[in-house]
Amino acid sequence: MNGRENSMTFPLTVFEKYMLFDDSPSYPMDSFRFLRFSGYIDADHFLDSVKNVIRFHPFLSSIIRRDSKLGYVWEFVDSTLFVRRFKSPIAARFPNPERIDIFSDVGFRVYIVEGADEFSVLFQFHHTVSDGLGEMDLIADILQDYNDRSNGKKPKDNPRDLDVSLLSLRGSSGLTLAKYFRFFIDTAFTTNQLLLRFPSPLVPCKKPDLSVPDNEYYKNTVTELSQDETNAFFAYAKKNNVTVNDVLLRDLFLALNGCREEWGCSKSSAWIRLSMPMSLRTNFHKQIPASNNVTMVFLDRRRGDCFDAGGLLRGIARETRWIKRAEQKHVLILSLNICNFLPGGIDRMLRMRECRATAVLSNLGRVFDSLPFAKMPDGRLIVGKATLEEVDATPPIRFGTIISTSALTYAGKLRLIQRYDAKNINQQDAEKLLQTYIKNITNNSITPNNHKTSNPTSDN
Repeated sequence: MNGRENSMTFPLTVFEKYMLFDDSPSYPMDSFRFLRFSGYIDADHFLDSVKNVIRFHPFLSSIIRRDSKLGYVWEFVDSTLFVRRFKSPIAARFPNPERIDIFSDVGFRVYIVEGADEFSVLFQFHHTVSDGLGEMDLIADILQDYNDRSNGKKPKDNPRDLDVSLLSLRGSSGLTLAKYFRFFIDTAFTTNQLLLRFPSPLVPCKKPDLSVPDNEYYKNTVTELSQDETNAFFAYAKKNNVTVNDVLLRDLFLALNGCREEWGCSKSSAWIRLSMPMSLRTNFHKQIPASNNVTMVFLDRRRGDCFDAGGLLRGIARETRWIKRAEQKHVLILSLNICNFLPGGIDRMLRMRECRATAVLSNLGRVFDSLPFAKMPDGRLIVGKATLEEVDATPPIRFGTIISTSALTYAGKLRLIQRYDAKNINQQDAEKLLQTYIKNITNNSITPNNHKTSNPTSDN
């Protein structure tokens, strides 16, 4: 089924409303995916691949409008793909992207910079459109389409057999009344945690005028482990019977607390809260177009919890196991549904707190591993006549949540991308935080090595 031919009306889910109402000119609810290639990419053919693939993802070509009966709904618009193309000897540099106003602009944009023997592309998504896994699946399909074109093959139409009708089931948490009562005590504990604990930002934040656009809101720093270090890191998690995510959470708590101590922002009673996306995807989501099928879970720690790295890791591992076992992924969606029916709705709930998490950690896992492409000896993908060198991903930031970290593994290397709020933390301090994070990972689980930190998508 071609998504552009579909005329179904899709009211926004409560999670999409969460993303919509948390969007502002000062803090756009945009996420980014960055790819850098060495070698030759035919930009026109690449854009043909983008256009061919997004035909089956209707939300990427839609705006949001308010319907008198249904409330906020998705509305398909027959618009031209937003593309900006630039020539540069340094293809990793991009002009600052502009905020997407989802009420007037579709929630997907493409920025391309063509350099000498180098090609970079930045995909911009409004977070109401899709979650991170949906975005990565979309980009994988684009790479597959382009690779086919480059090798003289006819690209497949709708290779995933995407079914637009499944969008009516997006965001379904699978929470039944029986499950709710089964985990009632656990759910009540998590709900009280969200209601009664007030997390602190990394540093004191200046209250902005949210209506004032931020023209330089996409700022990040990046570092990565070598393949040997990555293997050692994964082996450490396995040896300690914890997940890679548990270790990433532990070392981020340590980094946040360490920097707060150094910068004089630490208080023993203050809560450091990490917000972590958790997928709601099941087998049927393999055929759902790009959309939000995700929730958030939250982990809280205080200064005193961060003095014993081993004890902190064990505690996090116990908590994440409990979150999965007691299905705490449902709590946010349940809370949003309740707020949706209260006076003022989700919008009022969001305005009641200035800081809902200290930082975000999003782990996308191994990316593009399933693509059947030729590879370089170290695992980098060969795409047409080019090699995919780097992959970055950055979730949104919000006022009070001034750090958003993404972890992914590409070509056997664990890569950490940290987006930061330049209105409240400068580049030097943001890099200090990332260096502290990687130092914790190195000291706690792998052999120390040199790491370089960079700003691959910013001139500043």
